[in-house]
Amino acid sequence: MASTRNKLLPWVATLLSLWLLVVGCTSSNSSMLKSDVSLRNPIAPIADPFIVRHAGSYYLIGTRTGNSLEIWHAPRLEDVGKTSQTIWTPQQGEPAFQVWSPSMFLLDYHGSKHWFVYFTAAMHDKNEDHRIYVLQSEGSDPLGPYTYKGQLAGTDDTTAIDASLLELDNKLYLMYVLEKGSNAVYLAPMSDALTVSGEPRLVIDPDQPWEQGDQAYSHYPVAEGPEALYHDGKTFIVYSGSDTGNYNYCLGLMIYKGGNPLEAKSWEKKGPVFQYSSDNGVFGPGRAHFTTSPDGKQSWMVYHAKTSADFTYAGRETRAQPFTWNADGTPNFGTPVSVKNPLEPPAGE
Repeated sequence: MASTRNKLLPWVATLLSLWLLVVGCTSSNSSMLKSDVSLRNPIAPIADPFIVRHAGSYYLIGTRTGNSLEIWHAPRLEDVGKTSQTIWTPQQGEPAFQVWSPSMFLLDYHGSKHWFVYFTAAMHDKNEDHRIYVLQSEGSDPLGPYTYKGQLAGTDDTTAIDASLLELDNKLYLMYVLEKGSNAVYLAPMSDALTVSGEPRLVIDPDQPWEQGDQAYSHYPVAEGPEALYHDGKTFIVYSGSDTGNYNYCLGLMIYKGGNPLEAKSWEKKGPVFQYSSDNGVFGPGRAHFTTSPDGKQSWMVYHAKTSADFTYAGRETRAQPFTWNADGTPNFGTPVSVKNPLEPPAGE
């Protein structure tokens, strides 16, 4: 028995050594693969990004073709700009021009959940024809199929862009921009996902110098692209100030203080809270929207920006980066990251 055991010991030692070698190599390779994975900006070739995380994937929608709507999607944020699916192309009698700035929400409607896509479009190729239109999904798949539902009921013929939704105290509000000598943000109550049920009220007037462009380029008052942000029981509206073609296009913040959200006095304005960085080569950062990492522990923002300081609407692409929260509960967006600097992907991927 002792002789047999002695003969087996060298074989056992050899097998153990081989196993440790294999495990060590596998662990090393896994570590190398993990460190090689990074998020590189820009992540998608679109402007006016809006992102949702649903059923383990990211879904990104924005402005690109000008005459159709598409959704980009992937399980990993760094891959979201690689695959897209067209969800709507206008048919005869539908708005076929200047299809811009879509947003998408999963909402209850008559007892079942559907995705609703709100977007700007025009029946003719001219600015004054901008109206708010909506699509409704057949079921709860973000990729549809979708049905065109026409101009959002309850909106009038005022030039309007940049529709999104605010949900507060179990009530739904449309946030959008009316063009009346400036771009200003209005709120209106909604009775359901397809119907505005009250008059719009001005809540963000572009009355600050940083909202009014630059004398050398476009000096036009702008508050646009409103998006809701919720955190730790607090409600915010993040919006864009200045002309989107300007280098100093930036983000402003409205902090809900309580009371009637349709009244401007219920909100406190701060800004700019995210602006261009010459050092990082990032200009005109704005039109932000928000999501989380897969593990829910990180806050991430997507926004469009360009690498040129020239006045131009070209070159706006979607970028992503994490952000944190200040001690007073307000968001701290930091500084826009250079496209030369890769980022660690969202935690939990």
